[in-house]
Amino acid sequence: MDNLESLVEQMCSGDTDAFDALFRQYEKTVYRTAYLITGERETASDLLQEVFISVWQYRKTYNPVKGKFSTWLHRITVNRCNRKLSKMNKNTPLSIDKMQDSGIQINAAKSESPEEINITREEYKRLLNALAGLSSGQRAVLVLRFFNDLSYDEIAAAVGISLGTVKSRLNAALKRINRSFYSQEDAGYGL
Repeated sequence: MDNLESLVEQMCSGDTDAFDALFRQYEKTVYRTAYLITGERETASDLLQEVFISVWQYRKTYNPVKGKFSTWLHRITVNRCNRKLSKMNKNTPLSIDKMQDSGIQINAAKSESPEEINITREEYKRLLNALAGLSSGQRAVLVLRFFNDLSYDEIAAAVGISLGTVKSRLNAALKRINRSFYSQEDAGYGL
């Protein structure tokens, strides 16, 4: 049994130290996901707390046979974000400045250093603007795939949709982002 499995098992048994360790391990991922889906820093902070309260409250319902802990955690995060968005009833534009102030990194790959990511500040702004223009369903799938590096199967489990729906939402999101980039380029924002 690896360390993560052990921590999850201990947390499910009520060990608060294991819960704290899992919180520390996943807090940035949950916050980044919540921020990228909702577009608001305060909302993401609130959601971070709500997600981990739910993890603790429903820890006994986690079943490792049904999937990895991280997939279960992403599902809770996406569900909380969707509930919040439906209450907010809007797509909130994302801000590069707010993200940088929060210390959010948009890349999920742990092996990439800032030097390895070749993206300009202008491209970054354009990406965030394009992301903000997506529906909440498209945004969730895109965030989980490209910012959290989940497989299609893990996304389907986390969002509670079929594999085909994951692929169609991702395809639609990428097309919309692509159109957004080309229209911004035409407007004088060329790369």
